[in-house]
Amino acid sequence: MIHAFKILKRKTLVRTTLALAMFSAAVNAEPYIAVRTGFKCSQCHLNNIGGGGRTEYGQAYTQYKLVMKQTQEAILSGREGALTSFDPKLSDAVTIGSNFRMEQTAVQKNKSAPSNNQLGISEGNVYINVELVKNFLSFYTDIHVGASSGSREVWMMVRKLPLNSYVKVGKTLLPYGFRLMDDQAFIRDRTDYTYNNPAVAGEIGIEPGPVSLVTNLTNDRSSTVGYVTYRRFRVGGSYGTSVKNAHTNKFDRYGPFVGVNLGKFTLLSEMDFIERAAGDSTVKQTAQFYELNFLPHQGLNFKGTYEYFDRNTTIANKRDGQDRITLGVEHFPVQFMQLGLYYRINRAMPQFESENQDMVIGRAQVFF
Repeated sequence: MIHAFKILKRKTLVRTTLALAMFSAAVNAEPYIAVRTGFKCSQCHLNNIGGGGRTEYGQAYTQYKLVMKQTQEAILSGREGALTSFDPKLSDAVTIGSNFRMEQTAVQKNKSAPSNNQLGISEGNVYINVELVKNFLSFYTDIHVGASSGSREVWMMVRKLPLNSYVKVGKTLLPYGFRLMDDQAFIRDRTDYTYNNPAVAGEIGIEPGPVSLVTNLTNDRSSTVGYVTYRRFRVGGSYGTSVKNAHTNKFDRYGPFVGVNLGKFTLLSEMDFIERAAGDSTVKQTAQFYELNFLPHQGLNFKGTYEYFDRNTTIANKRDGQDRITLGVEHFPVQFMQLGLYYRINRAMPQFESENQDMVIGRAQVFF
């Protein structure tokens, strides 16, 4: 009798959590999920600008809504082996999490050369969040583990201030544009806002209603991102600048981004204008990104992206342009797991051999 009561209680808890998760947002540093659900990044991430550790909503979403429909039904029915015994919330004050991702990449140098296979760990991070004063003061660290260890982020945050604002200080990721998981994307790599370049900074953000505005200041750069979010679309813009000093030249970037959800289809687009000081002159560049996601069934996503990078807008595109097409499928078979397979076509000037190699990428990721 007691055992039956425990099972019933657990089913009720799962159903309640799932009901909440239906309304949550991105969990995997994948902006298309945020646009698809119509919520801000802070709905599911402890970091308001996205990426890293997850909120309770984010945890619920990964376990009960991202997965295949069959897995979700098994969880709701309390089927043996479907319910997880793991809870990342260690106590009311302490939560842990992690992202571990391995990738197998097959690079085709040219039609006559054999493929070059590379297996590596593309991400291995552990998150710890301590709620020192409930809904007000928290401490967070994002630790990279692997061949080289260290902290990617370590900060303290005061939140729930007027206008739903917050203040964050410490070592943190820097806000700019769509926070794609792929650091090799032109809008990430060429603007120099990737997961590999956090900095000690102060950050202030406000999120009243559908509006989100955040600004960040480090020793040698600053950035600001603003956007509005509605159920079917979000639109915004970013601005980032690096101050000229003894080590760096002035480096400005700015541009709009937009996301639209149309039923099973989700579209993302971002364009960035880049200005780099080179001696007494300035080199102007552009980076473009377009993504289409199709969700035929829950837990299965088809993705297609097109990227373009112009190294110098004063030179003809055919002489210095570079573009990339990626087609892939992503599968969430069970809680905490994502599998992906992608084919990438790279096209650039003939002399850049590494930028003309087609790639097949296989990905396996565990996250919680």
